[in-house]
Amino acid sequence: MIFLTVPLLLAAQGTVTGKVAEGSAGLPLPGVNVVVKGTTTGAITDIDGDFELLVPSFPSTLVFSSLGYATTEINLTGPTVLSVNMEESATGLEEVIVTGLASSVKRQNLANAVSTVSAAELVGTTSQSTVDGALYGKIPGVNITATSGAPGGGFALRLRGISSINGNNQPLIIVDGVYYNNVEIPSGLRFASGANRGNEENSSNRLADLDPNDIQNIEVLKGSSAAAIYGQRGNAGVVLITTKRGQTGKTKISFSQDLGTNKIAKRLGMRPWTAASVESAFGAAERAKYEATMAENGKLYDFEDIIYGILVP
Repeated sequence: MIFLTVPLLLAAQGTVTGKVAEGSAGLPLPGVNVVVKGTTTGAITDIDGDFELLVPSFPSTLVFSSLGYATTEINLTGPTVLSVNMEESATGLEEVIVTGLASSVKRQNLANAVSTVSAAELVGTTSQSTVDGALYGKIPGVNITATSGAPGGGFALRLRGISSINGNNQPLIIVDGVYYNNVEIPSGLRFASGANRGNEENSSNRLADLDPNDIQNIEVLKGSSAAAIYGQRGNAGVVLITTKRGQTGKTKISFSQDLGTNKIAKRLGMRPWTAASVESAFGAAERAKYEATMAENGKLYDFEDIIYGILVP
């Protein structure tokens, strides 16, 4: 009778309850999968991180899993109350990618070519004031070209080369899940210079409006399947930008300053005007003005020096 009763007692079912929390902050974790290993019996934690599961037999092993956290296994010998802390997964291959189709896959199974730039990489070693300039040289396979060398000149981003003859070849930009208009904005330079071609406009796009210091990370989808996720607008690639959010803890204040000087490389200089040369070039009336100015001031001002701060009038 003893040998028959003991196995029956060991195989008896029981209820296991408990709470699942995040290991670092101790906050309750809702939506955690709790499954009896080797079976389809399981439960999901509620909004307070609590769960209740009827285990069919003991001893058993409970498996706790959730997206972004390391899987935890706990061996059980009977009904009990558990307190489980789950740690965030630090393995890059286990990181979860959320695509535009609201599906989540691990990076090791992702078909897209994804490049990531963190906030430290974006602004840690550069003094560029715009995102497109700060991205230069930080993402392999991305061609960033300045449309001119003029101050405030636009940038052109190319992830997959030229994919349209007369359409927009800029990548699709999404900021915090919202589509960002990056249509090239004409600067009006051709109307001032007399140029007739649109590519002489030195156009910029709205990516230049973002402050690199406000960005948490940037993910660039260069694979062709990005078009399947985001439609026709993603045919030239997709740039996913996540901005920074407030966090609990001590207040941190950061300050940065750039200091520099500008110096004119080559001055045009001032012509050695005399009364005779002024009369020869502009007439007798201008010679009279020249002589009156010299009699009052005793010298001529080089306005090139005044403009560039070399000489104070």
